Amino acid sequence: MIRVLLVDDSPSVRAVLKRFFSRTTDIQVVGEAEDGALALRAVLEAQPDVIVMDLQMPVMDGYAAIEQIMSIRPTPIVVLSSRATRNQMQTAFEAIRRGALEVLPKPEDTPSWNQLAESLPETVRAIIEAQSQPRPRRRPRTAPEVTAPGGGPRELRWIAIGASTGGPAAIRELLVSLPADAPTGFVIVQHIASGFELGFSDWLNSQLPFDVRLAKDGEMLRKGTVRLAPGGSHLRMEAEGVLRLDTRTPARRGHRPSVDELFLSCAESCPREVAGVLMTGMGADGVEGLLALRKAGGLTLVQDEASSVVFGMPRVALEKRAADIALPPQELARTLVRAWGWGGAP
Repeated sequence: MIRVLLVDDSPSVRAVLKRFFSRTTDIQVVGEAEDGALALRAVLEAQPDVIVMDLQMPVMDGYAAIEQIMSIRPTPIVVLSSRATRNQMQTAFEAIRRGALEVLPKPEDTPSWNQLAESLPETVRAIIEAQSQPRPRRRPRTAPEVTAPGGGPRELRWIAIGASTGGPAAIRELLVSLPADAPTGFVIVQHIASGFELGFSDWLNSQLPFDVRLAKDGEMLRKGTVRLAPGGSHLRMEAEGVLRLDTRTPARRGHRPSVDELFLSCAESCPREVAGVLMTGMGADGVEGLLALRKAGGLTLVQDEASSVVFGMPRVALEKRAADIALPPQELARTLVRAWGWGGAP
């Protein structure tokens, strides 16, 4: 039985969420709290497996509560946040930086509540399932060489990044560890709840020295820029860094945008100019594309287990030999910086 703690200052919201979980046979609500201070006490008393938390609360808000919970008893936290304004969407990612795993939209109408009734229990189950995944059989390299395969010419011009659960914080940590004068452009597919893409872009833009925006069809990815896949569109890269948005191709592995679609396009158009990085997340999206990129001569890396919130996508990539370099975000950044100096040198 999965034990859940509900934290929200609205009794009616807690009642509805409790009703959602009462319809399941494997999830039990073991406690409730109406503010962050009471949540700290409930975490120690109820010992929940997962916490579902609002951010705007009296006495102690969700941001402070998340930090303190992660310091006294680290527990997976799912945040419910409004999408009403760009500022609310942006600040939701501050909760992830402080330790929350996932952000889901707080419903604003009946259809949204019906959707949350399905997505919230699924998210809770997925988090618990992901934490029980086995460790990879192969030991990844931790002190990689960054010479081009075969010593052939290579100019690293673009970094393609894919992530899911835990990705926003990991992506930030990777990018903030890079120099502001990076000679590359960055393109990102992050699995995220619909409507939060703009907030994620705004948040990264406030945290980084780069120009961060949602990608537009036909634009060229230039050095020092970061472009994110908008919701509902596959993001692909053509030769010379031209970005394309595709709203017609069906979802791949249930995702549109799909990390696989991004990596596969890089493998087809400019593999020796791209480094592919697959980061924390559930499932296997991105593995097929990362393997294709590696076979085509691209540099491929994954986030390591210790730093991953969910070691799902990176684990499968290691098992499928799509990559054999696994490092925490800061070390991934250092490896990419070293790779910029290849220029065809052995």
